[in-house]
Formats: sequence, C-alpha cells, structure tokens
Amino acid sequence: MDHSYHQRITMDRFTFVSNAQQAQGAGFLSQLSIDSGEGTARYQRFFTFSPVFETAEHAVAYALDQAREWMQHKSLA
Repeated sequence: MDHSYHQRITMDRFTFVSNAQQAQGAGFLSQLSIDSGEGTARYQRFFTFSPVFETAEHAVAYALDQAREWMQHKSLA
C-alpha cells in the first residue's frame, strides 16, 4: 500500500509541493519540490530532507516550513 501524502501551496510565482513518503522501516521522509516559470525559463528543484518523522503530517509540515524559509532567503541551507 502506498502511504504518500502531499500538500501544494503557491507563494509569489513559485509553486511548492510538500510530500511525505513512508521510509523503509518506520517513519516518514520529508520532500519538497519547487516549480516556477514555463518552457526554457522553467525552474524546478527537488529536495529530500534527512530527518525521519513519526507522522506524515509532521513531514509535510517540515517541508512547508522549508518552503517558507526558502521564500525569505531564496535558498535552502
């Protein structure tokens, strides 16, 4: 069974999709994709964060926090 959860938000001209994938064993991995523009001017990035979370909701919330941080600084640390 696929236990995948996601949430999409748009800020400014960027679309962020946060995702939680069930990790091997227990817990969930947090993922974030960033998309903006079209055609040759399209900007896409994909991140998987190293913490493993107990719930999918926590993993998605972490990715959304990273999206907000990215918008403030236009980069992820």
